[in-house]
Amino acid sequence: MNRILAVALIAALALAATAVAAGKGAKTYRAKLAPVAAGATTPTGKAHLVDGKKNNFVTIHVKGLTSGTTYPWHVHKFLAGVTDPCAAGAAQGPIDTRFAYGTLTGNEDGNGSAKGKNNPANPERFNWGTDKYYVNVHDPATGTPISCGVLERKWPKNQPNGKAKGHAKQS
Repeated sequence: MNRILAVALIAALALAATAVAAGKGAKTYRAKLAPVAAGATTPTGKAHLVDGKKNNFVTIHVKGLTSGTTYPWHVHKFLAGVTDPCAAGAAQGPIDTRFAYGTLTGNEDGNGSAKGKNNPANPERFNWGTDKYYVNVHDPATGTPISCGVLERKWPKNQPNGKAKGHAKQS
């Protein structure tokens, strides 16, 4: 009985420590990826970025890729003066080098997922107050963006936008 209690206590403490490490001070942003070319219906998908105090990561899930083809993808910072970086032909901002980007390859169904993790050489925090960021997938042959989405804040549950402590809504 004591052994079961000890195991349960250790499991509860480990779960709590993981939740605190991932959530305390971390901010979550999401993007819905849509095709860049006018009239295109693919590729589509979603991206999820967690901006933590010590660790950042970004994940991407895309549908409508060519099976067996590897696609470059990145988080970009908005370029000054560009209001819609996802428009066809829009000037692209600099690639965010805080991440080591994983490989995005279409599987047999045309779906692909990848993850970007902190680049230990560049631990700089995001500046969401003045900067905006977006995620895009590039054509592997030309480098042209083929799918794109602007990262927007995911607000905590049970809190109206801008009402949670430390989560002032940014314009």
